[in-house]
Amino acid sequence: MIVLNKPRSSERYPDRDIGCQEALEQVFLELAKGLTPDDVVAAAGGNLPPVLAGLAKRAAGVGWTLEESEVAISELAQNLLDDMSAM
Repeated sequence: MIVLNKPRSSERYPDRDIGCQEALEQVFLELAKGLTPDDVVAAAGGNLPPVLAGLAKRAAGVGWTLEESEVAISELAQNLLDDMSAM
């Protein structure tokens, strides 16, 4: 299992949102391989399928907030869609 990076601080700091995306990206991409395109679209819209909701909870367990984890996953899903459409 890939270890998720913790935030640098429990307090807000510049680019914390980017740090959260970076912490989740590798695991997200592995999980995304098992998702349908509709699941990725739903995640980009903020409706996380169970496997990605589980990732958000896992991130919350290492110090990210559940909200910032869910937003980061939605952003990663949107980035994946953008990459797929550029192919």
